[in-house]
Amino acid sequence: MSKSMTKPWKEIHDHYRGLVDSGLPFKCMSKLVGEIEASSYSRGLFAWTSMHDLCVVQTPVNYPYNGPYLRISPLTNGKLKFRYIDTYIKDKQWHRVVEGAEAFARLERFIKQLHWFG
Repeated sequence: MSKSMTKPWKEIHDHYRGLVDSGLPFKCMSKLVGEIEASSYSRGLFAWTSMHDLCVVQTPVNYPYNGPYLRISPLTNGKLKFRYIDTYIKDKQWHRVVEGAEAFARLERFIKQLHWFG
């Protein structure tokens, strides 16, 4: 029996708040997850965490999963790195680095570009 990889947004938000509370520099990631949780996207985006990264997909997925997903990684300088893993060829993957405060707007542009919502 396969195990669900995706978690509720509240659980993911609690995870990042816990990391911030323990002294890790992930306030921008916690803020982004909070914005997703409070938005209408929370009903149509699904995610899991991998170490400190947030992995986002369009539908709930089970382990093991090898399909396309958006990986958002916190950087030590308060920025977030977005990388769309849709091929194993790293040079062909879409990626952007944004200021933490701009992360939700960048996520919305990504969603619109890929037509993840009608």
